[in-house]
Amino acid sequence: VLLVNSKIDKGYGLIMDVAALRPEINFVCISSQSNGGEARTAAEERNLSNIHILPRTDDMDRLYSHAKVVAVPSYIFIETFSRVCIEAHRYGKPVLGSTSGNVPYLLEKSGFVLPEDASDWAELLDRLYGEPEFYDAAVEAALENSRRYSYASQRDAILSVARQADSPILIGIGSGIGNMIHVAPMVRRIAEHLGHSVDLLVAEDHSDSLFLLQNSKYVNAVYSLRQYALARRYDTIFVTHSFGAARLPLRARRVVWTRDWDEFKPDHRFHEAQFNLEAARELLGIPYEEADILGYYIGELDYSWPAGKLVGFHGGSKDGFWVSKRWPYYSALAARLQKQGYRVASFGTEGEYVEGTENMTGGSIQEMAEKMRACSYFVSNDSGVMNIANALGIPLIAIFGPTNVRTRGPLRSTSQGVSLVKDCSPCECKDTAVFLSAQCRCIGEVPLDEVTQVFDALVARLTDGTSLPAPKRRRKASATTQASPSATDPTELADDAGATPPKRRRKSPAAKTAAPSSADPTPPAADAAVTPPKRRRKPAAPKAAKASAA
Repeated sequence: VLLVNSKIDKGYGLIMDVAALRPEINFVCISSQSNGGEARTAAEERNLSNIHILPRTDDMDRLYSHAKVVAVPSYIFIETFSRVCIEAHRYGKPVLGSTSGNVPYLLEKSGFVLPEDASDWAELLDRLYGEPEFYDAAVEAALENSRRYSYASQRDAILSVARQADSPILIGIGSGIGNMIHVAPMVRRIAEHLGHSVDLLVAEDHSDSLFLLQNSKYVNAVYSLRQYALARRYDTIFVTHSFGAARLPLRARRVVWTRDWDEFKPDHRFHEAQFNLEAARELLGIPYEEADILGYYIGELDYSWPAGKLVGFHGGSKDGFWVSKRWPYYSALAARLQKQGYRVASFGTEGEYVEGTENMTGGSIQEMAEKMRACSYFVSNDSGVMNIANALGIPLIAIFGPTNVRTRGPLRSTSQGVSLVKDCSPCECKDTAVFLSAQCRCIGEVPLDEVTQVFDALVARLTDGTSLPAPKRRRKASATTQASPSATDPTELADDAGATPPKRRRKSPAAKTAAPSSADPTPPAADAAVTPPKRRRKPAAPKAAKASAA
């Protein structure tokens, strides 16, 4: 175990306590900023023959290379960065660190953060020395963290901060997970256009959701409303529609309120992601192209389609009137997929567990998103979790009833929306009183057979390139369903009267749809059809609207 600095306030006292508990482990401590004789005497007085004090050296390569574990127990001294953590990770060495200063931030994803308790340190060392698989996983995590702090990324981050000082901009965002994710393509486009990262101010519903938008390529800092950002002065503050109607006393040369231009509603002619890009184009003069609509990201996470057959479920939603978005047949769908050889797991909060599935619920939003990357496919209600799956690029079936798939649905070519076609649907647009009363039960009219068929068709399209015939659209019955292919073409995202679409890079091929099957006998709807959405005329630019307190 290597300790780079044997000063007491750097944790040498704790290391002596740990060494006393584990006499079979050697501890090498460098007297880089302290008297080596004093450190050696302190160890000898406690008969700690497994502690070895070395003088200051410039040959850290040899020390890191021969270490098995590196300790950073700086509980008294507050590390403002602690480069030892990253240096050790570059050598693939697991780091055990304190809960103080910047150390826990550096070790959040790829190290071990421990309380100031020698027994806790000793127990973890037992695992690292005694469990080869555990140690190997810690080594890989260390190397992964070192890549996050590569020399190139640090150089780019410093240059971004310098560029931002010339033209600081803050973007106000709110509030649900879906709203935040649909802002990401606009944030990305603004940062790319300006040539530097931006700051974000988030009026978030969930206290652990800020990581969703923290990406070092596009974002310098993400602040909660409870933090310092309101006191700082910016050149420009751009307040998106999702931030809300409240007019906070923001400090900037120029404050731009999207709601003074237009108000986004569930029946708007644009999908929410494109609405945000349109707002940046109209109000900030930042152009975008069709491909930018799909510029989603989730923190620093990436996704590669795994080889396994794990299907993730999210069967929940927010409470209140949002419960009407919960499709009731997840347990039955799980049984069908398991018979086909799939593993099925539930994600979300503990209360959203689906009976008969593997339980991967609980944890923070970030922990959930990281676990979701093991999924080959995902099935979800209209929810924040659905939007995370779509943004990551997990092949997705999204089930819609009372909410509008056209403005809120998933857009990636690997995603498929299944929605009702009824005179009263979606009621969040057509009968808001019913929607807000939480009495709508239309989501139960989306047949189990239909969702199963759309899932099988999506799998076929992604695995063998099977051609999926699109049947003719039937007349509206009391309740039918529609499989909505992802649409990245603005003409398919917009309504009949709207704005001129941006210049297009290339036309995205429309996703093919599955042929209809008989409806499940349990749901009341019997006349089910799977149909592609109608192609719409090119919209015109949205007209300016007065600010609304809605």
